[in-house]
Amino acid sequence: MSELMNTNTLCMYAVVRFMPFAETREFANVGVVVIAPKLGLYDFKLAPKSFKRVNQFFDDLDGVVYRHAIEGFESELTRIRQYLVDHHVYGQNLVDYFKEITRTRESVSHFGEVGTLLTTDIKVATEQLYQRFIGRNFAEAKEYKEQQMVRSLRNQLTRKLPQGVRYTKQTIKAGMFDISVPLARCINDSYRIIRPLAFEQQNVLLAMEHGETWVSRLNKLINCDVVQADKALVAVEKPSHRKLEFVKVYEDVVGEIKHLGAQVENYSDTDKIIQFAAADLAQESIETIASSSAC
Repeated sequence: MSELMNTNTLCMYAVVRFMPFAETREFANVGVVVIAPKLGLYDFKLAPKSFKRVNQFFDDLDGVVYRHAIEGFESELTRIRQYLVDHHVYGQNLVDYFKEITRTRESVSHFGEVGTLLTTDIKVATEQLYQRFIGRNFAEAKEYKEQQMVRSLRNQLTRKLPQGVRYTKQTIKAGMFDISVPLARCINDSYRIIRPLAFEQQNVLLAMEHGETWVSRLNKLINCDVVQADKALVAVEKPSHRKLEFVKVYEDVVGEIKHLGAQVENYSDTDKIIQFAAADLAQESIETIASSSAC
């Protein structure tokens, strides 16, 4: 199959998505597949197998999950490319085949909707689509908001709390669930936790599901008595675009958190967050402080 195109040729493409948690429906774009049906051409490009930004976005995720997913997808796309070459698939047959492999499936790695474009070079088109959908998301984009919030708060807590008192990312067992909390400190058999929460998702549904997910996790931590309600703080930031629907989601989630008995503070009010973080230090012995840093 030649990849030369003397004139503009219609291509079809689909973006590869990585969605490890079906319940939240949050995903990251990690690749693109392109075909030129008339000429029987097929091309794809995937993100690197080691992608720190994926783990930063999905803060409950082990990097091994992403690596295995992208390796499996690369093997499958390579197999498909060889099949198309061996069987000389082109035209409507290639379109039908492409629609079949990109149809909606419930899996960790799947395709988004199929799009079309005109190009004189399928390799150039693949690279341009990759930079549009993946390069922007990972290489050039700003860090996801909540990761910025976590890093900023961790730095401030380190500077302003006594030496040896640290809030770190910890996985807390709540019954049958292991719940990852970005800022936590172990105190004997309980925890004091801080969870930054932003509402900058792509649409209102994702913002609602993200907020409800953390309300549910917080509820599990409290009900299992591993975190007392008054020792949980959620540092929230209102939606920057101020759209009414997002503001309503923000207000509903904040209301549910308060109903659980947890504390809610504006992310910008660092004095109150620091005060919460240090609230029980006066009651702790030196030994307790030392043991908390080792939890």
